Amino acid sequence: MFHRPSMKPIGLGLACFVIGLLTTTGVHAQQVSSRNALGIAMVTLPAGSFRMGSCLVRPERDVFLGRACENPDHDAKINETPQHVVNVPTFQLAKTEVTLRQFKQFIVATGRESLVDAQFMQHNNQGDSSPVVRVSWNDAQEFVRWLNQVDGGGWRLPSEAEWEYACRTGGAARFCSVSANESVSAWTADNSGGHQHPVGLMLPNAWGLHDMSGNAWEWVQDCWSDNYAGAPTDGSAVQSTCNTRVLRGGAANSAVWETRSATRTNNAADYRGNLYGFRLARSVR
Repeated sequence: MFHRPSMKPIGLGLACFVIGLLTTTGVHAQQVSSRNALGIAMVTLPAGSFRMGSCLVRPERDVFLGRACENPDHDAKINETPQHVVNVPTFQLAKTEVTLRQFKQFIVATGRESLVDAQFMQHNNQGDSSPVVRVSWNDAQEFVRWLNQVDGGGWRLPSEAEWEYACRTGGAARFCSVSANESVSAWTADNSGGHQHPVGLMLPNAWGLHDMSGNAWEWVQDCWSDNYAGAPTDGSAVQSTCNTRVLRGGAANSAVWETRSATRTNNAADYRGNLYGFRLARSVR
């Protein structure tokens, strides 16, 4: 059963529904492989292959001629194509997004108090258990560098392919949860009040990962590409000299369709979005 930090009660009826759904769907979260001094819980994900991206809805003539895919997505965007098979090695991914509490420890340990400006405090006002936001890709990289210095190495951001593989649990799930009911699996514009919430309140996916859909956009390692033409098929990140990086998963102010497994967006590496956070990966040695 998942853990619910202190917050306003969500109602007995919803709580019973969530518990029942966890039981009836047969969700068995991957066992936490490690938990470090900051409380970051990591899950080891198995190697596997999956079909990354989306398939566009094709005109009726293309369907008739057999040029359409098996599972077209009416919300698919050109930047999510072409759909392609990716082989992902074993790696670890954090059960939740990095929390404000964990990020504060980084700030204090590294003397990065300059990060805590008025906007940072304004948008990180939902408690220490909520995902940290107002974080740029560059800030996330600084956190990773510090963590590698103090906690044994191997820490990094996930690649875009790893992120989507983890979200879909190696399959073809349209969203990152076991439930098609996004009201119990993701904080979106429909239920969040427009702000982030403590991590781990919503249903996890089948691999025990929380808040992959919604709550906060998550930076990944990759440079942005307008589509997947020529994208790596080995699970690695698209690496080059670039200033534009990829975010995945949607956020608390996103429409439900924006929290799909395949949804991707981008921004400058130094941009601190009001609902931009991150989730850690770790290489398995």
